[in-house]
Amino acid sequence: MKPNSLPPIILKNEDGGFYLSSSSELDDLYHFILGQAKRFVSAKSAALYLRNKRGNLSRVGLVLDKTNSGNIAKHVFKSKKSILVKKGTYLKSDDAPVSESYIACYLGDEIGDMSLGVLVLEGIKHFQNFSEQDLDLINYFSANLNALFKDTVFSDKDPQFFNSLTTSILLLIDNANIHNNNNRLQYFLEEIIRVAVLINTSVDLEHVLVMVMESAKSVFRTEASSLLLLDEKKEFLIFHTVTGEKREEVAKIKVPVGQGIAGTVAVTKQPMIINDAQNDERVFRDVDKASNFITRNILASPLIVGDEVIGVIEAINTIDRNNFSQDDIDTFLSFSSACAVAIQKTRLLDNLNVTNLELKQKLSTLESIFDLGQAVLESHDELGLMSKTLSILTKELSCEDAGMVIIEEKNKNRIQVYARQLGIVRESFFPMFESRLFLSLMESGNPRMAVVSPQLEESFLELEFYTLKKNFLILPIAPRGGNLRAALYVSGKNSAHSFNETDLRMLKTLSSPLAKAYENLRLNQEIITKKSIEKEIEITRKIQNNILPNALIQSPLFDLGVMSVAAKEVSGDFYDFHAFGDEQFSFLVADVSGKSLPAAIFMAMSSSIIRTLSRTTDLSPSELLFRANQLIYEDSQSGMFVTLFLVNYQRKTRTLKFASAGHNDQIWIRADGSFELLKGKGAPLGVVPHTNYQGGEIQLEPGDILVFYTDGAIEEKSPDGEEYGLDRFIDFIIARRGETSQNIVESVYENIRSFSKSEEQYDDFTVMVLKFAEVTSFEMVKSFDANPNEIPKLRDFISEHLESKITKPFAFDDILISLDEAATNIVMHSYKDTEIANPKFECKFELMGDKLKIVLVDEGKPFDRKKVPKPSVEANLKGERKGGFGVYLMETLMDKVSYEYNGKQNITYLEKTIV
Repeated sequence: MKPNSLPPIILKNEDGGFYLSSSSELDDLYHFILGQAKRFVSAKSAALYLRNKRGNLSRVGLVLDKTNSGNIAKHVFKSKKSILVKKGTYLKSDDAPVSESYIACYLGDEIGDMSLGVLVLEGIKHFQNFSEQDLDLINYFSANLNALFKDTVFSDKDPQFFNSLTTSILLLIDNANIHNNNNRLQYFLEEIIRVAVLINTSVDLEHVLVMVMESAKSVFRTEASSLLLLDEKKEFLIFHTVTGEKREEVAKIKVPVGQGIAGTVAVTKQPMIINDAQNDERVFRDVDKASNFITRNILASPLIVGDEVIGVIEAINTIDRNNFSQDDIDTFLSFSSACAVAIQKTRLLDNLNVTNLELKQKLSTLESIFDLGQAVLESHDELGLMSKTLSILTKELSCEDAGMVIIEEKNKNRIQVYARQLGIVRESFFPMFESRLFLSLMESGNPRMAVVSPQLEESFLELEFYTLKKNFLILPIAPRGGNLRAALYVSGKNSAHSFNETDLRMLKTLSSPLAKAYENLRLNQEIITKKSIEKEIEITRKIQNNILPNALIQSPLFDLGVMSVAAKEVSGDFYDFHAFGDEQFSFLVADVSGKSLPAAIFMAMSSSIIRTLSRTTDLSPSELLFRANQLIYEDSQSGMFVTLFLVNYQRKTRTLKFASAGHNDQIWIRADGSFELLKGKGAPLGVVPHTNYQGGEIQLEPGDILVFYTDGAIEEKSPDGEEYGLDRFIDFIIARRGETSQNIVESVYENIRSFSKSEEQYDDFTVMVLKFAEVTSFEMVKSFDANPNEIPKLRDFISEHLESKITKPFAFDDILISLDEAATNIVMHSYKDTEIANPKFECKFELMGDKLKIVLVDEGKPFDRKKVPKPSVEANLKGERKGGFGVYLMETLMDKVSYEYNGKQNITYLEKTIV
């Protein structure tokens, strides 16, 4: 029967089932298929178990073990699942183990009636290594073969189906080869990725290299793989990582650089393939001799970091092929690069660990230095210093005892010793003749480390017996520029080794600050005295700073400037000023006799008395000084006194009352440039218990200037001995009277410093300047009935008198809104539910310069600001006024709002800058 007249391969039997037809041509095709399948997996034999017309399995092909092969085929046909059967496996518990390995793949649909048969491969070569990969390949081949067979069901009228099937099978074989290659490439890529991840995530070099070499062995299908590293001298390659059965024997061998394949690759830095190792003279035979291993072929690649070769990796003896190919080199280089990266990473980590260890040691040293610094700062005597520092030494140098031996400066025949023993530091003294070793080392300046041997112990005197145990390190110390002659020692090292150079460096590092600290503590009394003086000056300075005002008074009535500079660390001058509302102001300058802390305390007491009297009484300046003198005299026990000039200024009358307690005449400069000295009579405060003070009163005009000063401002002298003087002082100020008060004060100070040509002041400098301005003052008062109809009249009252005077944007509107809210609160709330007949409220406003003050007074219920609720802005915007909004609005629009209840009346104060 010719091919073009053959029936279809897959036919239906009477029961409707499918089976494979048979013919000589088809048998040839089946044997061709079996031959290709055997080649794919290097099998000894193969057979197709195909379903026949009766529904049974008929074998095509030859197998060695027909029984086991048939049983395996029946199992797979029934289960429709491909299987692997390893040599030695029991198919049934009562059967003998199979003598060969098998791959059996199902032909047919897993779901449906088209079950065609089973492909069985027997005696698989290298089953142990590649069975899973082989099964994947044969499964792929069987599935596609099944699809080709299946297509013939629908080709029973096509005479060319056989030729087409043959061509398709040839294509299938090519595809199976491609599939196998693709699988190998995918496996290689997966292994490369796995190796890269392993290198990046693991710090265990041994584990990483074993895994990399196992992966190389698997990818290249070899019997063994190995990694060799160069030794430190770069003379030999040493087997570091070996896979395969002979790893223990091979790991002991060293390959000389330049010999063998590995040695040659290490020199040339180029990969090599040796496919006939038995006949290649370059192969290093010692490896085979030691391991009884036959090397057939070798693939070797250098391990390169930067430009340096650090080792070689090798793949030995291909399993499923005869030779390595050139294509293997590129792939193998990936593994050599991975190994090189892993080794370099580990070496970097090792270097980092070493660096970290060194840093840790340095950190320990720094911590000890820091602890020593803390001990120096916290210690107040020599014993305290030694207790802390010797404890640091024993801890840092891991020893039992430490101490300091000192030749006393005042007593040259005695040695002072601070010794830390059993955790306690004791101070002892020894005669000079009781030491030989310490004295000789201090004389030479050389340190010494030694173990206390019986021979050395024979030379010890009492001091050495007392201090040195087991082993010791002694370091003489003699700071430059100092008188200290001493030695530090440590003994009883807590380790198998004695002291070393590292310990000596540590001791030298700690000895310098310790020696300096000890020398400083020997001068402790002098330092304490000096610190006591400095502390006294600091306290004095703080007292004076607390006496002086924190800020200048700000008022449209005058411009105030002041400057006070101490000649020494502390000043004997002080000044003060105080505002009694907007109507009355007081100013004073004073000079206290004496210096330092007692003078500062006396100053504080005097200023406190004067401040208390001036702010709690209505005494005139003369009366106030009389009363202050009585009180100050009672508390003056050291003969100190204070000169003082005091003034009191009344705004409305523009009168200035003044009095002096033994102070300089002060200066009144008129607007036209003329001046007058303000003189007073009376003794300094604190000199005599009872004395009268006579002052005076003047009328000030806009443009007038008052100058208050202490004698340090006029008694400074030039290098020729000429005094700056009062006249020069007055002329300088008059010439600059157009400047601000603060500029005048600072300029006169600079002029005095320039005059003296000296950086040091002769005396304390204190000058206060008051420049009186032209201030417009305007007052109005009006009473209104407490009913809603009067509120518009209040607005008209304010508008009539103030609208033309208010120039600040929006200020007039802010004032009207605030007054409207305040008056509404009085009418609607203050007088609500009261029985007061004809309730009224009063509005008083005062305009002074750019400041407007408004006072509203009513006799309604007491107003308590604390009880006013916080307003809801959102509710008020919705028209839901729930209380508190009026107060909130006033306090927002005005510069200042305050409230007072005097027991009878509510008083509301409002302030606003209007210009």
